[in-house]
Amino acid sequence: MARSNINRGIQRREELRKRAEELAQSRTSRSASQQLSLLDDRLGFGVGAVQERARLQREIDEAKNKKRGRQKPKEVEDRKKKKAKERRTSKARNNGGRGGARNA
Repeated sequence: MARSNINRGIQRREELRKRAEELAQSRTSRSASQQLSLLDDRLGFGVGAVQERARLQREIDEAKNKKRGRQKPKEVEDRKKKKAKERRTSKARNNGGRGGARNA
């Protein structure tokens, strides 16, 4: 079997490169909410592109929070700062020595 010459020419690759640049440029010109609605139109409401939808929704939420002047709740920030060992020991203290092989 011989290899097909479809999409292998220099001219065709250049066309594909230009098309990719146009698509990338049009994507950057859209906002996160516009991109999300475009995905809904193309794929159906909430169907497919789960990670992309989550990323876009996160961007929208961050923009809303930034406009309102909100910040993350303090307890969430504190939890991220704690080290794993500190979380385990405080959890053990809260459980009062109940359960788990470490507390036996």
